[in-house]
Amino acid sequence: MPPMFTALFLGISYGFTAGISPGPMLGLVITQTLQRGWRAGNLVALAPLITDLPIIALAVLLISQLPASSLGWLAVAGGLFVLYLGCETALTAYRYAHGAAPSQTLSSPIPASAASSTVLWRAVVTNALNPHPYLFWGTVGAQLLIRNYEEQGTSGPILLLLGFYAFLVGTKLVIAFAVNRSRHWLQGPLYHSVLFLSALLLIALGLWLFAEGLRSLL
Repeated sequence: MPPMFTALFLGISYGFTAGISPGPMLGLVITQTLQRGWRAGNLVALAPLITDLPIIALAVLLISQLPASSLGWLAVAGGLFVLYLGCETALTAYRYAHGAAPSQTLSSPIPASAASSTVLWRAVVTNALNPHPYLFWGTVGAQLLIRNYEEQGTSGPILLLLGFYAFLVGTKLVIAFAVNRSRHWLQGPLYHSVLFLSALLLIALGLWLFAEGLRSLL
């Protein structure tokens, strides 16, 4: 696979798994969509486009100052973290398939009692306080951006970011649309199946990243 498409594929893969995996943002997307409709869910889905830029810039700035060998260790740590997320997601899918209610498998969303104009603000605060973006960009995302920049110039990181956020945001937009169209969608087998597939993809990505890190250290 050409390096350009590799960067795009990695962005799409990580973005999809991040978009579909349970967490505060997914819980908020579902809750706001059920309470206020599809437009409110869309606003929540767009929140990472506002909050993640400072996180990415800080992670890249700090990691770029470290010795070259540290990127290998970061890749190993990032691979282990992604493996953990994959196992956690697989466990959630298993519990959901064996009768757990959606409220038990998703992180507790923030209650929505304010007017619709505050929906985006609530989503921005939720994502800013969510540890997953910091952990991902600090251990996985930043070193992927640096590596793709060294190999392909600016096109590599741009394609990775485009793929990541297109699928991170796009997946949540699709979920908001599905929730708005069918209140019973989350109680069917579809969500469980997609969630389990995303867990397998996370595990595969974690193993790949772990192996890449070990290879660079040897």
